[in-house]
Amino acid sequence: MKIKLSNFFASILLGVAVSLVGGFLQAGTLKVFIVIPWGLVLYLIIFIYSINYVRKNMHSRIFVVTYALGWLTIALLMSTKLAAGDLVLTNNLLAMIYLFGSVIILGAMASLPLKKR
Repeated sequence: MKIKLSNFFASILLGVAVSLVGGFLQAGTLKVFIVIPWGLVLYLIIFIYSINYVRKNMHSRIFVVTYALGWLTIALLMSTKLAAGDLVLTNNLLAMIYLFGSVIILGAMASLPLKKR
């Protein structure tokens, strides 16, 4: 029971951490001849790897759902305008890809079957 409870909180905290890092990282671009969204690419690699880590090491899809709850909570907070006027995720293409793409990937990874032990 202690292991499941610790996995529950670990997956929530991992989702929160990835959402915090990704929210600020997704805006990173490099302009050479075209605009290269290096931050979004790096975020997607971290995001997919962390979900895959949760799936394989915790051996249950419920922990992917708790990861998604932690990620979604922070992503929604970063996309709302606060009283101070701060807004992390603005209304641009990279932020929309960050939000909608992450939700699609979360749904897909949560529905994949687990390998038997």
